Amino acid sequence: MMPAGAAENLPVIKPVMACAQLSTLSLSEKVGAPVTITSASVIQTAKGNFCKVAATIAPAIGIEVALPTEKWTQRFLQVGCGGLCGNINLTLSNASGCTPATNGEFTVAATNMGHSGSMMDASWAEDPQKRIDFAWRANHLTARLSKALVAAYYGQQPKYAYFMGCSDGGREALMEAQRYPEDFDGISAGAPAAFFQFQNSFYHGWNVAANLRPDGSAILLKDRLPVLHRAVLQYCPTLSGVEDGILQNPYACTFSANWVKQCDEKQQDKSDCLTREEITVAENLYRGAHDSAGNQFVPAGLPLGSELRWPVPDSASGHSVSEMMVLPALQSVLLPGGKRTITSIKDFPLNSHNFAAVAELAPLYNAANTNLHRYQQRGGKLIIWHGLADDSISPAFSIAYYRGVEKTLGAAAVNQFLRLFLLPGVAHCGNGEGYDQIDLLTPLMSWTEQGQAPEKIITGKLAASVKPQGMPPEPGASAEKQFHGLQRPSQPYATPAAAVTSTRPVWPYPYIARYTGKGAVNKAENYEPVKSSAYDRLTIGKPASDFIGPDNQKMYQVRDGKLAEK
Repeated sequence: MMPAGAAENLPVIKPVMACAQLSTLSLSEKVGAPVTITSASVIQTAKGNFCKVAATIAPAIGIEVALPTEKWTQRFLQVGCGGLCGNINLTLSNASGCTPATNGEFTVAATNMGHSGSMMDASWAEDPQKRIDFAWRANHLTARLSKALVAAYYGQQPKYAYFMGCSDGGREALMEAQRYPEDFDGISAGAPAAFFQFQNSFYHGWNVAANLRPDGSAILLKDRLPVLHRAVLQYCPTLSGVEDGILQNPYACTFSANWVKQCDEKQQDKSDCLTREEITVAENLYRGAHDSAGNQFVPAGLPLGSELRWPVPDSASGHSVSEMMVLPALQSVLLPGGKRTITSIKDFPLNSHNFAAVAELAPLYNAANTNLHRYQQRGGKLIIWHGLADDSISPAFSIAYYRGVEKTLGAAAVNQFLRLFLLPGVAHCGNGEGYDQIDLLTPLMSWTEQGQAPEKIITGKLAASVKPQGMPPEPGASAEKQFHGLQRPSQPYATPAAAVTSTRPVWPYPYIARYTGKGAVNKAENYEPVKSSAYDRLTIGKPASDFIGPDNQKMYQVRDGKLAEK
């Protein structure tokens, strides 16, 4: 699955000091904040020895940096953190085909983003400084500390610095390009939660609210989703020329209630039909959060083709992934001030008043600043990628952001440094029915180091019986397992690529892949790019579109114990 081109062949640089000596360094001045190095010791891994440094940047930003002791090839990679973070994980994802990454040649760094706890714990946000650290400060200072350690250990700075992340890690990636363009030469942002304030309130909140009866019971349940999915595949063209159930562009279709057989009120067997009540829920979930006045609070809802993974409960009294995400965020993270008493989505009506309330901190958390002029001018390269069957963060968010950058900088400038790849049938950060085996680090390195822009990405599909460790669980797993399934064992290198049964090319937005009509349908070389004008059907309504634009971020500080703009 290697794209054309290759990264620069860099010589190995050996350390100029012992690993343990790093623990004696004073790096606070270089970082710009108090630094405490708690340990520095050599660890053995399957890919060689690393000098592993653990440190804290005040007040509570935990950091780990793994520096190869024998085969560092002058590259630094910082990896993002998913959910609400709270843990440190050095593992490289979406880099299994990248030789330097699988060999363990990178210095790798990661941070807990300023707090410790589970990915769903939000109590830390009651401390205003930790809000700032989570929003952007932790990753920036981690980059500064990591580079200082590299310079001390090897006697030189890294020649190339990279950042890769998915989900909130994708938001972190975009935040670095927007706020600190000098930190990284190449950035990969997967399924970015760029519109953090609205993603974790109105987007997930709508998935809950639109599926509730007045008595609080859920209407559309997981065991009903296959009926809906089959109807979508029957009426939506794949556009690839291959009837494989994978929609190349879900926005080429608009759901119609007439697609689904409506159950008779008295019939017992409902395995091939949906009730009118269930169909109405589906219509609302496809559209996304809106009100009767025409306000569209998020760019779009759940995409067509993603139905099997929709975040709805297993039972009428059960809880969904969306509910597990939205309630802690509303209680502690998204709203100004202290902790709120919000125990149900009914306590937070999805209306214009509450949209304005969560929008108040959009300049802190959101990574929707489309003015990437400084990043483009310094020669940085940015790859955004998103699964088109993502059930957790709508790909419409990424499309809206990309369009915003084009509007701000112009198409010619954008073409110099930014690509958006949309992966048909792929769910959140992987999995799904699509081709989710992908190496994004190799093309990012080729573009950054050799100037070879990725014309396309070759993706692969595993046999049904093969599932790499750490991939998100399949449908039917509990809500907690689905959410936490994105975690992977911490290791400062990538695992080798698994053998795939078929390959498919993905061209940059707005192009899709179409079968040429010749050769095997499971080989990437038998597809050609076709511009999909159907993407024009995706319109971003107000007020959502008001928060996609240039220079819509602000700097914050803690004043008198409260969060305040600088």
